[in-house]
Amino acid sequence: MFKRIPSVFWIVLLWWTAYALIFAIQVVWMGEQQGRPISWQEALQFSFGGWMTWVPLSLALYWLVKRHPIERGRSLRSISILMASALAVVLLRAAYVYLTNPVFAWYGDQPLPGFGSVLTTAFINGFMLAWLVIGIAHAMVFYQRSHERGQKVAELETSLTRTQLEALRAQLNPHFLFNALNSVAEMVHRDAELADRMLVSLAALLRDSLSPEQDQLRPLREELALVEHYLMIEKIRLSERLQVVWDIRPDCLEVPIPALILQPLVENAIVHGIARRRSPGILRVRGRFRDDRLSLEVENSIASGNTIASGTGIGLQSTRSRLQLLYGDHACLVLERTEAGDHLVRLDIPATSAARSNASVSRESAE
Repeated sequence: MFKRIPSVFWIVLLWWTAYALIFAIQVVWMGEQQGRPISWQEALQFSFGGWMTWVPLSLALYWLVKRHPIERGRSLRSISILMASALAVVLLRAAYVYLTNPVFAWYGDQPLPGFGSVLTTAFINGFMLAWLVIGIAHAMVFYQRSHERGQKVAELETSLTRTQLEALRAQLNPHFLFNALNSVAEMVHRDAELADRMLVSLAALLRDSLSPEQDQLRPLREELALVEHYLMIEKIRLSERLQVVWDIRPDCLEVPIPALILQPLVENAIVHGIARRRSPGILRVRGRFRDDRLSLEVENSIASGNTIASGTGIGLQSTRSRLQLLYGDHACLVLERTEAGDHLVRLDIPATSAARSNASVSRESAE
């Protein structure tokens, strides 16, 4: 029930409650100093009876400020409305004092003056206070607007990033599909049974990679399963020319990584490296932690005379763009030549402490 009450109500209530308590303390202290002791009950009744009326008045002024703030293009109209509101507050305060004097004895032992005198006193004491409330209300309204504007900007940026990522995935999937179907087409004329196995693997691969409900991030183990589907197709096509060596640390398997981030690197390694060799080639896939980063490496043998790719292909371009969108400058994609002359692509992405902790727990449970 209390969650439905606006936070501004609690702010106003707490503010005037604290103010009334402080005023009551001052009344008691001044009474003692002047030799006219006042009981706490009388002081609290007098203080709360006077100041707590500002709770509904402050809320009303806040409501008016929210609808008629003083800002460029409408300042004259807003000032007029708020000026009239401040005068209305003075009038209401004067009427309240005049009508409740028999209960609270606002003027002590002195007789209640005429309403004009009460109104003058209310104007002196309340007009500037009303404008102080109006000023604070403006600060609250403008802060709330700024906060809401920041939230909307963040939501728009998130939406834009997701749209861009989906566009990059849509660009990548046809590229892979074209290469995979070419492999199946070549095999149909050579070995129908193997072609059938390739189609089964391709169906499983596409069902995973093209799912519209796929998240942008998923555990490394799921990405490796996708890569295994792809490698099964390529192993059938290349036969003994493709040898795969896995070197994935178990504590890395639960770390979230971008979906479809590893498969294009493996595909590039095969298409531009191993597939161009006449002799067997080795594809090594490694995964391990380097400080607070997950490091994934794809190393492949290359044909003699080949140089390191420039990294301008669709797969590598999409990978770099997705890393920039997801991690900014906290991730990198590096192309290197190893001492043995092989081609190496290293992907370093942030690994959160929570992900590493979960991975460690999973490994301990398995052991």
